[in-house]
Order: sequence, then C-alpha cells, then structure tokens
Amino acid sequence: MKHQKALFCVLVALFIHANDASRILGIFPYNGKSHFRMFDVLFKELAKRGHQVDVISHFPSKTPLANYTDIVDLNGTLRTMVNGLTTDYGKYIERSITYFVATTFGNDLCDLMRHERMQKFIKNPPNDPPYDLIIVEYFGSPCYIGFGQLLNAPVAIIISSMQMSFIDDMMGNPTSYAFLSGFNNNNAVVNTFFDRLWNFFINYKSTWIFQHYTAEQTDMAKQYLGLPNLPDIRELEKTVSLAIVNSHYSYYGIRPVTPAVIEVGGLHVGADKSKLSPKLKEWLDMASHGVVYFSLGSLMNIETLPTETILQIYASFAKISPVKVLLKSANATKLPPGLPNNVLTLPWIPQVAVLKHPNMRVFVTHGGLMGTQEAIYYGVPMIGMPVFADQIKNINILVEKNVAVLIDIDDITEHTMDVALNAVLYNPRYRESAKTMSKMFRDRPMTALDTAVYWIEYVLRNGPDSLRSAAVKLPWWKLHLLDVFVFLFACFTFAIYLLIVLLNVVLASFHKKVVRTEKKLK
Repeated sequence: MKHQKALFCVLVALFIHANDASRILGIFPYNGKSHFRMFDVLFKELAKRGHQVDVISHFPSKTPLANYTDIVDLNGTLRTMVNGLTTDYGKYIERSITYFVATTFGNDLCDLMRHERMQKFIKNPPNDPPYDLIIVEYFGSPCYIGFGQLLNAPVAIIISSMQMSFIDDMMGNPTSYAFLSGFNNNNAVVNTFFDRLWNFFINYKSTWIFQHYTAEQTDMAKQYLGLPNLPDIRELEKTVSLAIVNSHYSYYGIRPVTPAVIEVGGLHVGADKSKLSPKLKEWLDMASHGVVYFSLGSLMNIETLPTETILQIYASFAKISPVKVLLKSANATKLPPGLPNNVLTLPWIPQVAVLKHPNMRVFVTHGGLMGTQEAIYYGVPMIGMPVFADQIKNINILVEKNVAVLIDIDDITEHTMDVALNAVLYNPRYRESAKTMSKMFRDRPMTALDTAVYWIEYVLRNGPDSLRSAAVKLPWWKLHLLDVFVFLFACFTFAIYLLIVLLNVVLASFHKKVVRTEKKLK
C-alpha cells in the first residue's frame, strides 16, 4: 500500500509537470561557437526540465536529448568562424565595431531567412502544440524578433555579452552613463567630467549607428517572413518580454535595471562537465611548479601572429621553466620551430577543466567574455592581449581590479611577456584579487542557470507583459522628463517675470510718492 501511494504521488507530479511544460523555440543565427555555448547550456536545461525545445542554429546537438529538437540546422550556410579570424582582421573590425555588428553580424544574418531550410520552417511552422515563447539571440539581427508575429508568441532575447547600449531603449532600462562605463566605452571606469562626456558620446553614437544600419531589417523581415504589415523593427524591439544578459555586477559594475533585464553572467561555467584526457591530466598533475595556459579563443589562433612575435613569446616561456605552459594551437605545424621544452601544444583544450585544475597559475587570454568569466569563476589571474570588441573593455576592467595585466597586441615582445609573467606568477596580489572576485562572482541566491530558467518560466506563467516596463511606450522626450523640465522652466521664468513686473510697479508707486512729497515741501 505504501509503495502504491508513492507511485501515485510520482505519477501526479509527472502529470502536473507535463501540464506545466511549454514549447519554446530558440533562434541563433550567428555562427559564433563561443556565443552558442551559453545558449546550448540553457536550452538543454529547459529540455531536461520537461519543456519541449526546438532550436534553429549552426550547432546541432551531437547527442540525442529528450524534448530537444534541432528543428532547423544552419550548419554550412555560412563560412565557419571557429579558428577563422586573424588578429589583423580582428584589429580591422575594431575600427568600426558597431558597423560590423549591424551589417556583417546583423543584416547579413537576416539574409539567412531566405535560405531554403529557413523558408521551409517559415512557410510551414509546427503548431501542434503552438509555441509558447521564442528566445532569440540579440546580437546584430533584431529582424528575428519578427518570428513572434509569425508564430503569435511572445519573444525574449538572450545576449552573450554585457548589455549593449541599444538594449536600454528597447527594454525601457535607465541609462547610467554618469557612473557606469557603457558597452561601447573601452575604459574601465568613469570618474572625471571628460570621462562622462566620452561615455555619453560614444554610447549614444554607437546606438545611432546601430539603429541607422539595421533599419533596413524591417523590409527584410517583411519579405522573408511573408508579413507585409509587420511593424517597424524599432517597434518590434519594444515588444520583447525578457532580456537574459551574460553579465554580473561584480564584473561590469552596479547599475539600475528593470525586472525584465536578468543578469546571468557565467551561466555556462557551472554546467560545464568537460573532462581532461588521461594524458593531459597526468601532464597537469605533474606540473608541481604551476601551469600557464595560453589561448586566443575559438576565433583566433596564435599562428596568425607574426613569426617574430611568436619567437619572442617562445623566449619568454622558456625563462619561466620549470613552470609549464599549455598552448592552444589549431595547427601546430604552422608554428615556427624552436618551441621550448616546457610548452605543450594542443589543437583543442577543455578550457573549464584546465582552469579549475589546482596547478593552474595564469591564463593568457585575448579577453573574450566566456573565457574571462571561466577564469574568474575559478580564481585564476590573467594576462590579457585584447584585439577587438568587448575584449578590450573586459581586460581593462580586470586590470583595474588587479586581476590581470595588459599587453598591447601590437607590443608583444620578450620583455613585455617577461614583465607580465613575472608579475602575475610571483606577485600574490593578482591571485588574491582573483580569489576575491571569484567569491563575489559566485555568491548568488541561486545559480545563473537556475536564475535564467526561473525568469523564462515566470514569463510563461504570467504572460508577456508581466515584466515589461511602461517606459517602452514613452517617446524619448517624455522618458527624460523634458516636457516637465520645460514646464518648470516656463513657470520659473514666468514667476521671475511677474516678480520683475511687481517690483517695477512698487518702484513706480514709490517714485510717485517721493515726487509728490518733494512738491509739497517746495
């Protein structure tokens, strides 16, 4: 009888859970593998919790998972980004980063909607059951928010970086340029008047550039989605119900956010279950003097640096022996000869597993957000060689917090490497600062992954308007109270005018009395 009751309770729980489950569509048109790591973790967790998950991406799941379907596989539709950028091209992008986000990583990605795989889905979307929520990567292609109109479902956005300046407008989020360095400002802090002036200028300029170049996405979405009456892309943005952002106040600083903007920085780290190969584990375990890990991420490779620069790096690495160096190199045959004996090269490295190894001492990185979050999570100090985009800002912030040392990508020499390595390896303040930041980064009421799932399910339970700020409905001049200030200024001006008129009347009356008195005296 006892077992029958237990079985009944389990069945009831499963029934309730099944009825709470929703159908969710994820759309990820950008083919950046580092971005997708975050999204992949979140969507597989939603599937594990019983939601029916469909995904449109360039990275189909390698292993089957219940409730998870790669409904449109975009793999092969774009040139691969993995190990696909040279450092020189990265520096070229940095010159006009917002333009590239809006066009190459924006408008060009909207063109994917005309691909036959996408058109097949658009013209015959599944509707049994219909979608309850659509989650779109918001990078440079807000056109995909239009899928909410196509499928008659609310839309949430997910961002694999710090909140971009143009997100504030669409989410009704207060700007904080008086004290918080915005996404497009590479400086770590805002202190002086000129800091605030630059912070305001560069972020508003970038917002204008982004909105100007993505304006054509309205017509693209109308054409490809077959919705001639689709609202303007800027109006579509204001229908977004939730923004999940890969940031945390311990990293980028404290700022006010609306309840619809959810910070989940490092969401992917705790869920990473990657393991070391037996050979790599043995190599790390034997590194009793410590390990320096060098990686320029999934986009760039050390091989794209000038040969002379690589030789300078070799010379510096040789000096720190018996400290070992683990070097990510997609194709070690392209490296110049002379690799020091204390260096091991591998084409692929389970980064999280390496960073949490107890012998890890220093992470030499390009400053990508995913990698720096992983190092912060495990308290590993860094040497940063940023090239473009948020990499520069990330490293500048970590330098400000005494967690990293900066080396200019155009000034990598044996000397600069020596100075940086000696500082981070042997000055305890960097490791102490990294441990302090790690403690703050990990100290949360619930994990980043649980936080993201909770607020997604909150919107599913309570409706698309449950977190939306009334600010999104206001024109900019009302939002910034310009009408109120104009009214108050007019009232103040009118009051001053009345005071002057009254004073003139009083003075005139007084003058008349004086004149009459003088006449009587005469």
